[in-house]
Amino acid sequence: RALHSGSPALATTMTMISSSASTAIAIFVKTPGLSPLKTRLAATLGRHTAETIYRLCVSAVEQTVKSVDVAPYWAVAEQKGLSDPLWQGLASLYTGPGGLGQCQHHIYQTLLQRYQQVLLIGTDSPQLSVNRLREAIEALQSHPFVVGPALDGGYYLFAGRQSLKRECWNKVPYSRADTGEKLLSSLPAKAALLTPMTDLDRESDLPQLRRELVALQKQGEGLSRPQQQILNWLDNQQYPS
Repeated sequence: RALHSGSPALATTMTMISSSASTAIAIFVKTPGLSPLKTRLAATLGRHTAETIYRLCVSAVEQTVKSVDVAPYWAVAEQKGLSDPLWQGLASLYTGPGGLGQCQHHIYQTLLQRYQQVLLIGTDSPQLSVNRLREAIEALQSHPFVVGPALDGGYYLFAGRQSLKRECWNKVPYSRADTGEKLLSSLPAKAALLTPMTDLDRESDLPQLRRELVALQKQGEGLSRPQQQILNWLDNQQYPS
C-alpha cells in the first residue's frame, strides 16, 4: 500500500545513480498539482491540510532513507513530475501508467538488475525509522523476501533479493484488509515479517500515528526533524495519545 502505479511495457525515464551500495530503496510518490494526494484524508481535513501532511511525510521518509547506506530513488507517478523541485534531492524513476501491482513489478525488477536487493516503500508511514530499514536489510541475509505489515491489513514495506513474476504482483487485491495476506501467499518463498505499523490513509489513523511517533521518540534513535514536525502538528491538533 501507499505505492503508486507503473508499467514495464513502456520505456522508463530514469536517472540512475553511481553507488557502491548493494541495496536500493524506491520511495513511491505522487507529485502535488499533478495527481490527487491523500484523498481519504482530504475528504475530512481538506485538500490544503492533506497536502501539508503529505509534504511532511515525504520529508520524513526522505531523511530516514538518506541515513541508511543504500542507493535511494524516488519512484514518481507522473512523467512530468520528474522535474519537480520536490524530487531533486534523490535520483528518480518514472513508474509509467498502470495498476499498483504492475508498478511494483516494474520498479522492483528494474532495480534488481543493478542491485543485489531492493526495498519498496511509500510515504504513508513517516514514523518509519532507520533501525526498521536496517532490520529489513539484515533480514534479507536469511530470507529472500521481507514484508512490513500495516495495521489495516496492507503493507508499508516490501523487500527482496529474488526476481518475481509479474503475476505475483498483479493477482494481489490492493487497498483491502487482506492485501498483505494475499501478497505473502503469492510469494514463491516464505518472507520475514517486520513489526506492524500504521499507515496514514484516514483521519482516524492519526492518533495511532502519534502513538508510534511518541514511542520512537522515547527510543535511543529519536525523531528526525520532519518526524518531530509531524508530531508537533498532531499535538497542536490535540489528537489523543
